[in-house]
Amino acid sequence: MTRRLLATLLILLPTLALAWSPVVTDTPASPKHGGFVVTLPEAWLYNTDGTGVFASHDGEDLDHIGIQVIPHKTIFKNIKKVASRDMPPEDLAENYLASLQANGNVIELVVISSEPAELAGQPAFRLHLTYRTPPAQGDAQMELTAVGTALSDGVLLATYRAPSIHFYGKWVGAFEAALKSLQLAPKR
Repeated sequence: MTRRLLATLLILLPTLALAWSPVVTDTPASPKHGGFVVTLPEAWLYNTDGTGVFASHDGEDLDHIGIQVIPHKTIFKNIKKVASRDMPPEDLAENYLASLQANGNVIELVVISSEPAELAGQPAFRLHLTYRTPPAQGDAQMELTAVGTALSDGVLLATYRAPSIHFYGKWVGAFEAALKSLQLAPKR
C-alpha cells in the first residue's frame, strides 16, 4: 500500500468510525433536538447530535462545517461569561474571540475581518480568522469563518475551518451555500 493511500485512510478513519452518513442531495439535515434545518454540500459526510450538525468532505482535520445551538450558560464557559438572547452580535464576536484564545488550541490568532452579518434571518457577527494549531496537533496554518447569533435558547453558531493551504479556499463556497440554506425550525 502506498504511503499516500495509507495517509488518506488514516485521515478518513475517524470520520468513518463515527458512522457519518453521506449527504442526500437537497435533503435538509437537522440536529436531533431540532432548532434549525440546513442543506449540506453534496458529496460530503455528516453527523448530528442533540444540538448540532457537523459535516466534512475530506476528513474533519481537513475541512469541517459545524452548525449548532450552544446554550447561553456554556458557550463562553472557559472565559467565565454567559451569553443572552439580547446580547448584541458585536459582544458575541468579542466573547467568541476571547474564548478561542483561552482554549489553548489556537496560536497566533489573526482577525482578517469582523463584520455584521445575518444568520437564519437574525442579526449576527461574522469573523474570518487565521491561526496555527499547537505543535502537538500538527502546527498547521488554519482558517476559520464563524457566524453567530443569539437565540432564546442559546447561540446559533456556524463555523467552517480548514487548513489555509488548499482546503479552505476549495470548500468555503460550499459553506456559504449551506449558510444561505440555514433556517430556524418553528417552535413546537
